[in-house]
Amino acid sequence: MRLIGRWNAVLAAIGLLAVVTAVYWAGLTGPFVFDDFPALVDNAKVHATALDWVSLKRAVFGFDPGGTGRQLAMLTFAVNHALGGLNPWGWKLGGLLVHLVNAYLVYLLCQRLLTMAGVTRWSRAGAWAVALLWAVHPLQVSSVLYVVQRMETLALTFILLALLFYIKGRVAQREGRPGWGWIAACVPMLLLSLGCKETAALFPAYTLALELTLLGFAATDVRVRRFWQWGYAAGVLVAVVAFCVVVLPHYAPVSAYTSRNFNAWERVLTQLRVLPMYLGQMLFPVLSKMTFYYDQFAPSRSLVSPWTTWAGGLLLLSLLGLAVWQRHARPLFALGIFWFFASHLITSNVVPLELVFEHRNYFALLGILLSLADLVRRIPVRDGPAIKIAGIGAIVLAVGFLGAVRAATWGDRLLLATDLASINPQSARAAHELGVLYYEMSDGHPNSPFFSFARAEFERETKAPAASILAEQSLILMAAAHDEPVDPALWRRLQQRLQEQPITPQTTSALFGLLDNRMKGVALDDDALDRSFVLMFNRVQMPPYSYAQVASHALKYSKNEPLARQLLLEAVEQSVETPDYIPILVKGLRTDGYDVLADWVLQQAKARGIAP
Repeated sequence: MRLIGRWNAVLAAIGLLAVVTAVYWAGLTGPFVFDDFPALVDNAKVHATALDWVSLKRAVFGFDPGGTGRQLAMLTFAVNHALGGLNPWGWKLGGLLVHLVNAYLVYLLCQRLLTMAGVTRWSRAGAWAVALLWAVHPLQVSSVLYVVQRMETLALTFILLALLFYIKGRVAQREGRPGWGWIAACVPMLLLSLGCKETAALFPAYTLALELTLLGFAATDVRVRRFWQWGYAAGVLVAVVAFCVVVLPHYAPVSAYTSRNFNAWERVLTQLRVLPMYLGQMLFPVLSKMTFYYDQFAPSRSLVSPWTTWAGGLLLLSLLGLAVWQRHARPLFALGIFWFFASHLITSNVVPLELVFEHRNYFALLGILLSLADLVRRIPVRDGPAIKIAGIGAIVLAVGFLGAVRAATWGDRLLLATDLASINPQSARAAHELGVLYYEMSDGHPNSPFFSFARAEFERETKAPAASILAEQSLILMAAAHDEPVDPALWRRLQQRLQEQPITPQTTSALFGLLDNRMKGVALDDDALDRSFVLMFNRVQMPPYSYAQVASHALKYSKNEPLARQLLLEAVEQSVETPDYIPILVKGLRTDGYDVLADWVLQQAKARGIAP
């Protein structure tokens, strides 16, 4: 019997992984998207050509922005590049392999949780169904096939292992056996998870949820029981104090949100609408509601603007209150709700992240599925479990089909771009992605219909609620590259956005993209380009080399030496923390034949005590 049980377990695991692989396979042929480009495609630090120490070390510290952090995830990206260059297929395969490991770990975790909740006969089958639903849910597609989100998925791999170790150790303590070894094994797993993404810091919140529900701080040894009770109480107190004393003062000021069109309070208010939206996507996985880009999502300005803010808050408060109320009577249901909220403690807080991203639900989905599983198992059935099994099977098939459809859509660049633009016509990002694709399909020929399609998409992008200067930049470059007159209105709109909208990394990248094209010989309005940079520099501080680049343009193209001096002076001012840049700046000026300006820069630097 034991041998049969082992074979059944092996077959269940193989079946789970085979089905998940089949659902995602068509998506492996898809393109890099969105943040894949700055973080991976354009990040030379992860472009290892061989698996040698120098290349791998460079990649480990190649996370951008920041230069540090997420070292383990960056290492895996370097391996991808060394094995297959920038062919996205291999990178996406790596993401799928991580997801397969996670699916199996979720299966093991669910078996433990269901058994602890009192499910005996159907624990393996129930765990298999929950793990499969979690793995093939269409909401997970943008975590698995969006390459850069391997940081999220790989971080969860070690969190799941840590949870399994923690449960094993705590159950042993509850039964009077030694368990500290298993609990100690959580530490290296947590460190590895932190090497992938900072969300690993939520692990104590997940284990606290376990203690509040299924584990109940139980132990045969009174000292161990008190250790956990007082330890978690102290941990919660420290976390609250740290939030109030460190986190809140750091992120609450308006200065922390200079690149956003909302502040910390508005961000938290908006999450009262975002979290219910996530719940809707989990419970009713309609593909047209999973738009991937959510740049059109307007922030809440108060509890009543819009009214769905307070309504969403009431829903969330009721759900949390229900979990607290039912944590003893229905511990698995309560655990799932607690895990949903715990997984959003960072991304739905005051940290100035974007308002919405689907990958933030990679673990949260498991919480909701566990709650549903607990509710389903309690549904009384007159004629035996056959009807219930058939219903669950139908749900799994439907969700798996939707997951496969979405994965297949992600497997074709044109299909994905057109789909995202059609289901979310208010998204500037979706319109821009489709416009870029159409332009590439035109091969730059103005007579191609795709050239007109590209222009139409960029024009549509300019009208989107959250449009940046990317649309104007693209239209300007399209016209200039083909010797067409550039509509002055494009420059006026671009400059108006620079005056009125937050200056984001996307904004600076787009404007410096114009400068780069000008340096390559594309004919642009030099005075308009100078004015645009001045507007941006008036609102944000940038590294010294940014001012030097624009000063070079002012000298070589617009012949505006007063502006060049002003920008060079700013470059000197911004070099206080990096005085080694002064010799580089001076050398560049001398190389270009501006010896007088080079001497002047040296004088300004010496006057400020930062000359080498």
